[in-house]
Amino acid sequence: MREIFILLFIFIAFKAIGQEKLVEINGIRYNVLLKGFEGKSDRVPTIIFESGMGVDLGNWDKIIYEMSNFAPVFAYDRAGIGKSDKIFTMPTTSFVNKNLHDILEKLQIKPPYILVGHSLGGVYIRSFAGYYPNEIAGLVFIDPADFTETKQDWNQIFRQMGVPEKKIDDMLYERLYKPSPVDSLHFGPWSERQTLTQWRKTDFAEIKSLPLPNVPILFFVGGKFEVPPQNRSKDFDQETFFHIKNNSNMDRWKKLIYSSSKGGSLIYLTNAGHYIHRDEPKSIIQNIKLLVEQ
Repeated sequence: MREIFILLFIFIAFKAIGQEKLVEINGIRYNVLLKGFEGKSDRVPTIIFESGMGVDLGNWDKIIYEMSNFAPVFAYDRAGIGKSDKIFTMPTTSFVNKNLHDILEKLQIKPPYILVGHSLGGVYIRSFAGYYPNEIAGLVFIDPADFTETKQDWNQIFRQMGVPEKKIDDMLYERLYKPSPVDSLHFGPWSERQTLTQWRKTDFAEIKSLPLPNVPILFFVGGKFEVPPQNRSKDFDQETFFHIKNNSNMDRWKKLIYSSSKGGSLIYLTNAGHYIHRDEPKSIIQNIKLLVEQ
């Protein structure tokens, strides 16, 4: 009897958490998680999560299950990440977005969608919204890789800090143009980093050319500098750089919010680092709930 009770408890707990499964699309098996679709109303948007660079869907565990109480949620591992198939294809916007769209179609997860992207995932949701603007109900960026940035913006911060031009040129080369040997063992994370570098070389021209749907836009920004002293740059004051860059980013992100007639918010959380959804999960949940209710 005790064994039956334990098995029943495990089954109920597993069902409550949500089930991960593999879905094959275009010859690639993707690990996905769905929850909250039971009795879903067509008027309620589905929340789609895009993780940061090289990070699997477990990254969302502090917010995704609670959010499934007020909207259906979907998360997945991009190809080469987590439990999805390892492949040797560069994760361009067209490749990632088409495969995600195909997954949603196969699972019959119909729009509208609220897209939530953290870090590199912010670039992917911005491009997905550009490819499929009529399917989007809202955009939520959690400390995203800054797709509004240019190389000039980056260099100007160092000039403001008094860094010599020669040193600025050297650091720009190190960041964008220094060759990186192929890491076939960890190709997924390596290829995502290389793709981000390619976008930065062009000042995200491809991303900026895509239309921006007229939907509410939320930006969450973490104000806590997290780099330990032993890992900080010896070329410049990295903490000063962090705060100047944050302010610069927020000025551009506010312009992006203002470009939508639907408005939005920029939420600055001083006690949160880069993983805001793990440091301040309640703030993320409450603000997205308000967005869903709109």
